[in-house]
Amino acid sequence: MGWGCADYLARSASGRFGSVSVTLLALTIGLAAPLPFVLVEVAQGSLEVDWSGLAVWGLVTGAFLGVAYLIYYTGLQRGSVTVVSTAASAWLAVTVVIAVAAFGESLSLGQVGLMAVILVGILMLSAGRVTEMGVKSGLGWGLGAMLAIGVALGFIGQVTEAAGPMLAVLVVRGVSIVPTYAFVRLKRVEVRLPTDRWGWTLLGAVGLLDAGAYVAYNLGVDSAPVAVVAPIAAAHPVATIALAVALSRERPHALHWAGAFAAIGATIGLSVLVGT
Repeated sequence: MGWGCADYLARSASGRFGSVSVTLLALTIGLAAPLPFVLVEVAQGSLEVDWSGLAVWGLVTGAFLGVAYLIYYTGLQRGSVTVVSTAASAWLAVTVVIAVAAFGESLSLGQVGLMAVILVGILMLSAGRVTEMGVKSGLGWGLGAMLAIGVALGFIGQVTEAAGPMLAVLVVRGVSIVPTYAFVRLKRVEVRLPTDRWGWTLLGAVGLLDAGAYVAYNLGVDSAPVAVVAPIAAAHPVATIALAVALSRERPHALHWAGAFAAIGATIGLSVLVGT
């Protein structure tokens, strides 16, 4: 829900301030989500950190995540929010491949089948719009974001193992600001700040919803395998499309509705299967 709502709002914010400005400001504002939890852990003396593991995995994950957001928000600005968000959400495949191949996680036959249904649903959500809009759909941006996000979320479990879910999110999102800042300095991009309360509210909502979703995701991977949590989180385009239909009067095709129901049904099924 957090990622789905943040994606919808990020499209509006990117149109007003530019994708680079939104990336830099939203990532910075989002640090406010995990920070209070980390401070409480420090005050209670309950923070246990593998500093070497945090340094290695935190830097790698944060770098990929920063690049991912630059690509993703640019795609949301230039293309269809439905296509870009659903294509990017196929990070699930990249993340699960990394979890199984690199870190030895395993999957049951039922989990594999339901993950496949979720991926098919995601493709269905995008397919009709791509055919209709052609190269302007933003599919290329979405696929680029898919690869970068998939790698980042494939490794974030290692950061969580080294530092716990809250500090992991704080460190990764802090590091993810660096690629955007470097891009701003290298390309001499002007960072456009909001001039009214509504603009700051919009950016604040994007940053906090997005960061809050990472906190929730990390709490999930701290107690269950990435290969289980990732498919559930990957259904976030359903929330984005629901907002687009309700607030922007978008009218998805029948193929989109079928994909949404497939993704929702498989997500519920996966949750039930994990619970048993």
